Amino acid sequence: MLGCQDFCGYYDWTFHYARRRFGQEAVHQLWEGAIGGDSQHHYLEAGEKEGLAGLYKCWVKTGEEEQCDWTFTLDESRNVLRWDMRQCPSKGLLIDNDLNADEDYCDHCMGWMGPLLAKAGVEVAVHEHNHCGQCWGEMRVKSKPYQPLDLPIDIRKDPRWNRGFLDRWRDNEKLPLLGHEKVDSCDVLQEWFADADELIVLGRGPSAAEPRAKAFPGKWVLVTDPTYVSRDVFDGEPAAVLIGDRSQDLAGVAARFLKTDPEKRPLLMHMYLPGVPMLDFVSHGLPRPVPILPQLIREGLYVHQPRKPYPTTGVFLALLAISLKKPVHIAGIDLYQHPSGKTYVGGVEPVSHELPEVHSIDCDLLNLRRATKKYPNAIHIPESLKKLLNA
Repeated sequence: MLGCQDFCGYYDWTFHYARRRFGQEAVHQLWEGAIGGDSQHHYLEAGEKEGLAGLYKCWVKTGEEEQCDWTFTLDESRNVLRWDMRQCPSKGLLIDNDLNADEDYCDHCMGWMGPLLAKAGVEVAVHEHNHCGQCWGEMRVKSKPYQPLDLPIDIRKDPRWNRGFLDRWRDNEKLPLLGHEKVDSCDVLQEWFADADELIVLGRGPSAAEPRAKAFPGKWVLVTDPTYVSRDVFDGEPAAVLIGDRSQDLAGVAARFLKTDPEKRPLLMHMYLPGVPMLDFVSHGLPRPVPILPQLIREGLYVHQPRKPYPTTGVFLALLAISLKKPVHIAGIDLYQHPSGKTYVGGVEPVSHELPEVHSIDCDLLNLRRATKKYPNAIHIPESLKKLLNA
């Protein structure tokens, strides 16, 4: 028999399978029908019988069974039932076990709650989750006036709220990603690069200083955060910056980003990998970067392997550019094996530069080979990297 939390890994894989095999709408139907209309039907019964009070009793019991670190607050005089999740055991299981098969696990809660509660005349007035195990929301009886609550236990007052990226709802409807006009992060990326005829990916390896790379146009350039801060490879204004999972440059990124004319600021992006400590962008005054894993998973260019090496930031940047299905010119992604014997532009480190345990040359090669095989005519790389991929 499965434990009360063991289903989470199966959920994650099932959601991914439904998206990949049948499309986005299919997984929404799965959430509404198989979860909301079947396994969670007792919430509908509780709401129809006792309104918000019935839902309060039902969710408190669920929290005890699943060992949720949360607080449910009922104030019927204000027509509000609120929850503040300090640590979700469901998302927590995925994080603890480094699971990320589906492009968005957390959305399934609203995927079943909204349609189900609407049948009882209840709607989720507001909701946010940060994909790190913290969320909050307020429910109300739709036909009555509602006043939101201001509580000392508001999860948004917890430092952990500053991590991750936010998905938001109002009146059962999902809102656009913060700072953008599109709801879906993949649509945000597609829209940002819509006018680009070609994309230039510049890593920090020696091939970024070769004549071929120097001849690249300065528009639609994508770089990683160390280059954005140091300008070691590209001194212009990049179109986008991918901030690495273990970035040591957030203060520098914030200093340059916030001083830049808003019209010229790059799109900030991040991987939000499940098995690594999440960065606090908010405390540095930065907007929460757009996630890129949904785009890569949806396009079949990345498959997360739990507790195994994952691509370096430069390779993730190349995969993201390739996923946008435009001609891509890559330089400076040398996998620490450039014939010059240097590791970085201007550096003198030996080729034997050791990668952190979370990365491996084989992992980088596997992901780049998958991408170049899928789009062989659209990817232009230096000869040194071409030899590595063909070896």
